[in-house]
Parts: sequence; structure tokens; C-alpha cells
Amino acid sequence: MIGHLGLPRRSGRAFLADARGLAAIELALILPFAAMLMSLVVYGGQAYWVQRKVTLAATTVANIFAQANNTNSSTITAAELNQILAYPNLILYPYNATGVAVEVSQLQVTVNANGTATGTVCGSWANANGTPRPINQQLSVDPSIAAAFSGSANNDSPNCNSTANYVVLGEVQYPFQPTGLYFAVSTMTLHDSIIMIPRVASPITVQ
Repeated sequence: MIGHLGLPRRSGRAFLADARGLAAIELALILPFAAMLMSLVVYGGQAYWVQRKVTLAATTVANIFAQANNTNSSTITAAELNQILAYPNLILYPYNATGVAVEVSQLQVTVNANGTATGTVCGSWANANGTPRPINQQLSVDPSIAAAFSGSANNDSPNCNSTANYVVLGEVQYPFQPTGLYFAVSTMTLHDSIIMIPRVASPITVQ
């Protein structure tokens, strides 16, 4: 059919067919970007949630070790230590925790005249995936921890057998592999650590 201006007149059905084709093209162009954006949202949400679990795991390890059985005896058994090191596996559930690395260390704290503190490792333990910190390794200690020991500076050798000031360091590392994404993402290691002041007066020993 010829329209009023001499141009071919297209039927409404043909116009709708072209509109559907255009929509299909637009969808094909937009869908990959939409899927990528949604994957980024999923990835960020998973990473945030797992990082919170890693933080809780490190806090739990340091907190329970610092309680030393909560019996004021300042000793824990090897079986109890293994249980402490296994708690992050439970906390990370339902995520696969077979690759989680857990370390707990006891640091003797030396407070300098200017108020800064250094922690020297005098005992360290780890699960099968972790590596204990070397004895006598020195780590910087948060100023707030140094303030807790102000006025009682100590220069004793780090042997965990004296009445020196000391803290417990809990560390957890987790190889996080996100799932359900549109694109492949390599494993990212999530890590957190926390320092606790023990609840008992003498250094904690593992028997």
C-alpha cells in the first residue's frame, strides 16, 4: 500500500515485529553489563560477610586462649589448644573452611620510655594450615595496649616463664573463593588479627 505522501505504509504487525527485534538487540547489549554488575554486588556481599566471620574467628581464638581455662591456673592442655584452633572452622560455616590458617601467639610486651610498646613472641601455635610465629620475633603493639602497661616497663628476656607483661595474639587467614558469579575471580585471602590481655596473672603455658 502507498501512503498519503507516496511512502510505503507498513502494517502495525510489521512495526511490532521490528520493535521486538530492537528490544532483543538492546537486551543482548545490556545483559552482559547487567550480569557483571549483579556479580559485583554478589561478590562484595560475600566478601563482606566472610570477612566478618574471619574477624569473629580471630577474636574467638584470642579470647578463649586468653582465658586459660577460666580456672586461674594459667595452663591449657594440648587437646584444649587443638579445640581452640578448630573453632574458626565452625565459625566459617557454611563456607568451606578446609584451607583456613589459624595462629595464636603469646607476646611479651616491653614499654619504652616514650610509651610505645613492642611485643616479642615467646610462644606460638598453629593449626595444620598455619605457621607458628618464630620465637623472639618482634611485632609492634597498638598504643592502646601500651597504655595498659604504662608504669611497668619490662626488659626481661622473652621466655613466658616470668611475670612479665604479655598479650595474646590471634590470627586467622582464609582463602575466599566467591561463587555464583558471571565471571571468574581468583581466590582472595581474607585476614584479621586481634590482641587480647590474658585474664590470669601469670603467663599461659600449653601442656
